[in-house]
Amino acid sequence: MRTLSCSAPDLAGRIARRHFVGQDRVAVAADADELIRLLAASRRADPRPAVINAQTRRGHADSLRSAGMPFVELPLRDYRICAEELCARMAHGAGMVVVAHPHDPTGGVLDAESVRSLCAAARRYGTLVVFDESSAEFALGPGFTSARWNARYGSHVCVLRTDGSPGFGYLIGAPAVVGRLPAPRPPAAAPAHDVAVLERLRATNRSARESLCRGLAELGVEFLPSAADFVLVRLPGTASRVAEELRAAGHASAADMTSIGLRDHLRVPVGREDDVAALLGLLRTVLAARAIP
Repeated sequence: MRTLSCSAPDLAGRIARRHFVGQDRVAVAADADELIRLLAASRRADPRPAVINAQTRRGHADSLRSAGMPFVELPLRDYRICAEELCARMAHGAGMVVVAHPHDPTGGVLDAESVRSLCAAARRYGTLVVFDESSAEFALGPGFTSARWNARYGSHVCVLRTDGSPGFGYLIGAPAVVGRLPAPRPPAAAPAHDVAVLERLRATNRSARESLCRGLAELGVEFLPSAADFVLVRLPGTASRVAEELRAAGHASAADMTSIGLRDHLRVPVGREDDVAALLGLLRTVLAARAIP
């Protein structure tokens, strides 16, 4: 995506205008994980622990740990976040909840009722709920409900976005929350926020994701439906070795998920159509070689 040089206040102002909020509801930083760390650091006086989901990208746990905030990890249920369990944790004293939406690495999204129940529980119990919508630009559609409206107007909900750009992240939340954040690391570069560019990015991802899933099905490889710019693949007994062989063959982006508790799974980024074709070709060769006794 095209990038621009821009001061943090100017960038925050552009984001605020785009989302129809005051600039006091926007913070920008190097990435979404940096914003989670800053949110946790700003809440050190709150003795209540945070709650996150296990089997989720390590950035959430690493950011809370870096800020010195104690946290509890709840396992996924059949690859999905359980909103009811997160609400119950708020009722029992969670001070902060971080939710990946779409989830990384499964690519799943919460339904509209789950988003509403989490936001309502946050208000009821005085919990800060942080929706990490880093992949939301790829999930736009009837199946995805953003928490952005609640972050625009409420006081207990924050939304994190990246607009599909590495080295960049922004937060929308209440002025009292934004105003307490320590100084962030500035973004490496600022996306242009060009609506046409974002739409082309979505269309490219949607087409490439369909090609990837179609190719995986033809190879007989299990995968989860994804609303994001990656797909979670299941290769029982061989995922780690396949990841190593793909890396040795020049496709280093397919990552083994054993370290986050998803043994036998690979997270495969979608990329462009040519990336997908190259990956499927390599995967076909690797699987065929492993099938030979």
